[in-house]
This record gives sequence, C-alpha cells and structure tokens, in this order.
Amino acid sequence: MKVGIFYLENNGIEETAKELAGFFVKKNIKVFKVEELKKLRSAKGLVIISLGGDGTFLRASHLGIRLNSPVIGVNLGNLGFLTDIEARDLFDAAEQLLQGKYEIENRMTLEVTIIGAKGEERHFIAVNDFVVQRRINGKILSVEIYVNGMNAGNFRSDGLVVATPTGSTAYSLSVGGPIISPLSEVYSFVFIAPHKLSSRPVVLSHSDKLSVRIMTEGNSYFLRDGETVATLNKFDRLVFRKSARYLKILHLKNKNFFEVLNKKFGWGV
Repeated sequence: MKVGIFYLENNGIEETAKELAGFFVKKNIKVFKVEELKKLRSAKGLVIISLGGDGTFLRASHLGIRLNSPVIGVNLGNLGFLTDIEARDLFDAAEQLLQGKYEIENRMTLEVTIIGAKGEERHFIAVNDFVVQRRINGKILSVEIYVNGMNAGNFRSDGLVVATPTGSTAYSLSVGGPIISPLSEVYSFVFIAPHKLSSRPVVLSHSDKLSVRIMTEGNSYFLRDGETVATLNKFDRLVFRKSARYLKILHLKNKNFFEVLNKKFGWGV
C-alpha cells in the first residue's frame, strides 16, 4: 500500500498532515505529499486521504479518478457530507486502513463536451455537478434542451445544474432537485430560478445524452464541482453523458446513506 495525503494549503491543516505522514512512515508505508500526488502519472496500490471538508474531498477525487485510486475523506471542515472520518478518529482509522478493514464503493461520474461555434471542443469530468449560470448583471439565460437528439423544449432561467447521484445532495438539492441514492446509475438536471413554474427537475438514465444549446448573447459561467472552468457564449453546445470513469470511495464501515442524511441535514427528523 501507498498513501497520498491531500489537503488545501493555508487552512491550518499542515500540522495534522505532517503527523499523519509520520504515522505511516513509521509503518514503512510510502507517503506522497500534495505536490507529489499532482505529478503522479500512475499509482498502483495508492490510497488518497483527503484532509478537510467536502470541497477538499472533491479536489482529491479528481486526482483519484485520474490515477484510478480510492479516496477516503477526513472531515476537518464544517458539514463533511462526503467524508467518512471525524478528526478525533483519524489515527484509529489509519490503523484500520493498514489492516485492510475497508470496502470500496464505485460512484458514477459525469462528463461534458463543450462545442464552440467554430467546432472547438473542451472536455471535463464532474464528481458532483456541472452548473451553467448567468452573470449577475447579465440577461436571463435562454437554452434549448435536447435529450438523445430529440428537442425537449426551450427554457429561460438563471442557470442549470446537471448533477450526479453524489451531487444530488449538493447545489442541485438547494435549488429544488431530487435526492438520489448515491449508487444509482442516473443523473438529473434542474433549473435555477426558472421563468416558468412548469420547468421542473428531470432524472435521466445513465444511457441518456443531454444536450444544452446556449441562446443568450454575452458570456455565462460554466462550473465543474463548484469551480469556474469556462465561459460560455451564444450558440455554444454542451453535451452531457455518463462518464466511463468511476470515483472509488473507500469506506471503513458500511455507510448508511439515509443515516447520513438525517445526521447532516435533519432529513427524517
């Protein structure tokens, strides 16, 4: 086994990361620091430990997807919905990890191809969601929606969230999207502040292809897992589909999704 310790700098976690690295080094385990992790091209037998909150976990997850390595989250942030381990249990969890007392869960991810007016393409993968969002002082966003090549309608709103099952409890949920069991092979799209009350959320099959054509003049923002990665222009086309790549999440014990919903969100309380 090899261990990569991932965290965001300048958030006071460096000391915890050093202590955890020292723990593994004493056990003769190879440890990769953040910058070393980012430079890796292959990593057989690697486990990535994310120290921080959900945002940190998402960034670590993109490394995990690229390296085909499992990720386990330690909650040193606020909500910690995606993380398994609380700070007080960190070193007990590290010991369990070395003893092989864990299971790995495969989570579906989404990919998008952005096709510009001149045919140029950009590609991204998301663990949680993709978001199209109008500028604060921009015009209302107008889009054409196609599902499997068939026109599904024209819509006006402040934006659009396309979410994985993992991301269904993130931004999508806050704008009225459905809660989806995380191991489901589906994805959803929901409008942000739609112009019509009839513009309701839709859940699509893993085999469905969703296309969105931008019909608004001026730039709009395009976000991947909460990070702005592109700007969009009129007539840009976005093609969403299930990615062939999965996120491997490492759990030290069976995780009850609805127990987490109740604990973190008070869903059934």
